[in-house]
Amino acid sequence: MARGAKFLLVEPKATTPYPPLGLMRISSMLKSEHPKCMVRWQVGCGLPDVAFRPERIYVTSLFTWDLDVVVRTVRFYRDKFPRAEVLVGGVAASLAPDFVAAQTGVSPHVGIFPRAEESPPDYEMTFGRSFTESLTSTTRGCPHHCSFCAVPRLEPAFAHRDGWDRDLRSGSTRIVLWDNNFLASPRLDADADTLRRLRKKVDFNQGLDARLFNKARSDLLRGVDVDPWRFAFDSVKIEPFLVKAISRAKRLSNREVRVYVLYNHLDTPEDLYYRLDRINRMKALAFPMEYRGPEPGRQKLPGPNWDTSLLRAFKLSLLYYYHRGMITESRESFLSIYGHNAQEFAEKLHSIYLYDKQLKRKKKDPE
Repeated sequence: MARGAKFLLVEPKATTPYPPLGLMRISSMLKSEHPKCMVRWQVGCGLPDVAFRPERIYVTSLFTWDLDVVVRTVRFYRDKFPRAEVLVGGVAASLAPDFVAAQTGVSPHVGIFPRAEESPPDYEMTFGRSFTESLTSTTRGCPHHCSFCAVPRLEPAFAHRDGWDRDLRSGSTRIVLWDNNFLASPRLDADADTLRRLRKKVDFNQGLDARLFNKARSDLLRGVDVDPWRFAFDSVKIEPFLVKAISRAKRLSNREVRVYVLYNHLDTPEDLYYRLDRINRMKALAFPMEYRGPEPGRQKLPGPNWDTSLLRAFKLSLLYYYHRGMITESRESFLSIYGHNAQEFAEKLHSIYLYDKQLKRKKKDPE
């Protein structure tokens, strides 16, 4: 490709506080491989500059329920720039490559882009966000193969990323780590030591594995300013590990403890209430996360032990009563909203569902 080549990096829809890390790496890769090239970014369908005519367009994707937006975006740029090469990748496209190919005529790249993986993020590619953090991961993949998780399909090999500290942003005081399982790393001792020496706040954004957060591993994080602590409570089977993990985290620092809580998979509403109640009793914050299958489409499908009304009611409870969908430490609020037991939980969700239906009727048939 000639010197002065033009590339366009496209995020179809901005759905997270952070820009797409894959495209940020691709930007650095392109600038390294093509001297004097021009790289621009765009969110959605549009043009960063009416005179900018890209020769190659990279389109990323994230959630499978937004694949309709991805398809429209790819079609837009193929129509707008028929001579440009259009490449599609990212999480959603990797999980539904046949769908993307059939709908757009572009066969997506599946999984990690190895050439870009070796490049640090280009922090000039903000995609409209205002952020000051450093974004990286010390590992790829996960040694576990949980039935609800897409990581084994996206990153099948669990491996350490040597030189991950080259990803860090100059002057940044906070590191966001996107490891799927940091504590399982074969270089855990060395990486924990690096984090300690960097003296920056560290956010293990995907959560730490409570099953691996034993005394030896937790001691390795002593002196690392973890903010906040994050764990997951996807099954009651890991309750003993979670209880110890939260206790150890609180002894290490007074930072906030947040717990991801999977629901609508193989659990029941009663099971969800038990886990939420247990977290609340431990004075930690619960962050419920609804399971959605990897199939494309916006339709929400209830798990085998759920129904549509319960799913909607629980989602509404988070929207009505809690900021950013996170259940606070307040015991009084929790009991008021969700009740003292699983039966009251179901009854309160049913009341929320009926109230929502009444509001819809009033909007549809105003007096």
